[in-house]
Amino acid sequence: MVALIWGINVPLMKAGLAELDPFVFNAARLSFSALALGVVDAVERRGKSAPKIRLWTILWYGMLSSFVYQLLFLWGMNATSASNTALIIASGPLWTAVLSALHGIDRPTRRAMVSLIIAFCGTLLVTLHGKSASAGEAASLAGNIAVLGAMVTWAWCTVLSRPILETFPATRLAYLATLVSLPLHWAVAAPRLAGLTSERWGFAMFAVIYSGVLSTGIAYALWNQSVRVLGPARTAMFAYLVPVIAIAVAWTFLKDAPAPMQLLGGALVIGGLACRGLPKRPGGPLPAKPAASRDDLKKSGAS
Repeated sequence: MVALIWGINVPLMKAGLAELDPFVFNAARLSFSALALGVVDAVERRGKSAPKIRLWTILWYGMLSSFVYQLLFLWGMNATSASNTALIIASGPLWTAVLSALHGIDRPTRRAMVSLIIAFCGTLLVTLHGKSASAGEAASLAGNIAVLGAMVTWAWCTVLSRPILETFPATRLAYLATLVSLPLHWAVAAPRLAGLTSERWGFAMFAVIYSGVLSTGIAYALWNQSVRVLGPARTAMFAYLVPVIAIAVAWTFLKDAPAPMQLLGGALVIGGLACRGLPKRPGGPLPAKPAASRDDLKKSGAS
């Protein structure tokens, strides 16, 4: 269910952005996200008092994860294709692994290093060669780079959030981070509201509600439930279905057919990261890395 919701979210957002200014779309979407996350947080706490956290921690995390990341992602998606975006999103765990190694959190094995290099080569192929049919080649390249920058920002937030998540619930952190960023998102969107008409909000509103409520709220809760029941390593493997579903939906409904070089790059990204997560021997247990698996992939579809 989560892979399906997140996979549909990418092309649906792309279609919504064709009808509505990206900054207005993002501010409206995150308003619904805050509402959905607030409900999920209340259900998860079940009347218990919320744990305390420093205001400064919420402010810097919210500005980085819910403002800088979101602006880069939406601007990039608006300038490139849905299939490009989906394939670059798949590289998120790659950047998390690299930054975790640089911060001394994880020390990758030789097999993991080879897998990460393969995934990095795939990301380069998608970023440099993926072109949008509706945008020019230069615009697509700039959009690809912006989405890539968003994924690096998201990975950095993931690494920085690990100490916080040891004592603070993930849903509440996402909820508070979205809340503190909303005024800035609406400040950016406000000058663009004057030229909007009710006709522009038709299909775009459906995309806004789907992305805000389903992709961020319900799917987030389902993902956390899966982590609790199946374990983080087994749950993480389902995330590799997200770009496959996104490309299939974009190809079918948006006529956004990926180029052969894109497909090759996407296969390298997904294959490299999947090999990194496989057991060391047949029949052996999946590697248990709760923080990395949960945090690396919890936001990829909500992006």
